[in-house]
Amino acid sequence: MSKLKIGYWPLSDSLLSTGDRRRLVFWAKNRGHTITTDLNTKVDVVVASENSDFNSKYFESTKTPIVFDLVDAYLSPQNIFEDFVRGVLKQITGQITGDLKPFSTHVRDFCMKADAVVCSSIEQEQLIKNYNINTHVILDSHDEIPLVTPGRDSLGMFPFRQLLWEGKPATLGGVNTIYSSLNEVAKAAPISMRFVTDESYFMIANKYLNRRSSAILKKHSKQNLQQMKIVPWSIENLVSSAKESSLAVIPLDLTVPMQKLKPENRLLIMWRLGLPCLTSETPAYKRVAIKAGVEVVCQDSKHWVESISRILSDSKYALNQVSSGQTYIHENHSSKVILEKWDHAIGSALR
Repeated sequence: MSKLKIGYWPLSDSLLSTGDRRRLVFWAKNRGHTITTDLNTKVDVVVASENSDFNSKYFESTKTPIVFDLVDAYLSPQNIFEDFVRGVLKQITGQITGDLKPFSTHVRDFCMKADAVVCSSIEQEQLIKNYNINTHVILDSHDEIPLVTPGRDSLGMFPFRQLLWEGKPATLGGVNTIYSSLNEVAKAAPISMRFVTDESYFMIANKYLNRRSSAILKKHSKQNLQQMKIVPWSIENLVSSAKESSLAVIPLDLTVPMQKLKPENRLLIMWRLGLPCLTSETPAYKRVAIKAGVEVVCQDSKHWVESISRILSDSKYALNQVSSGQTYIHENHSSKVILEKWDHAIGSALR
């Protein structure tokens, strides 16, 4: 593929959000392509993110191929009301012009308009292909996260047992689903938790109603959790917190479709960091666990208690999960694999 000039409607002005830097920016940088956010200039292909104005006159008039990078499962809103409110807020804040519609309708219509759609999970692909057959599944690149070789003697041997949670504040509520399990485990011996995340976030449209992340945790935590600490997200803080932890957990609120359809990125990151991980029973986590040949998914509260207790008490079992997980990463999620998938997706729109 010759070097391209790519017009990009990004998630963040700085191109530093994870959805920018771990996806299109990663590919373009490694392949030597140029990205511009000035869509008034002549480009070879346009890549639109979820923050684009799908009804912009630019998309109506351009003859340039369009690729839609649809990271989240917006085609599966939690309910009709939430979907419509999101569409209204997008218009009030000036992100989207045109007719007033539920946000999923804007997304659906743009999927049909695009020459290619990129998403982040097989489950999302199945939905999107109803509107665009040229759909490609590409996970985030995690090259910025160091690959820690498993085999640390200290794993599971910390005097004050620590669990790690990492992610965006919007998914912190999922921790509520395992508090009873955590407190049951803590009856045997104290456990602590580190939450590597943003210290605050906007609850509405990423612009309005700022809330402290700690408020979510304090509302539901119990006395047996001796220490719960939020650590500001950075790669350095994530790495250091992982080194001090025995286990990572990814509980999700499965009543929220966008959470249930999340891809496996966070699980793969924990394996890169050399940590065993336990997750809620989502399609993506179940699929990866089966393919990697490990036990990761917890089905209910009792299963969470049993699984956490086993990993904290059996270092050999924990290390085996990490080793198998890293083998899965090498075989299915290398930089080479990700770059070739982007090559194919962008190339399919240019043909």
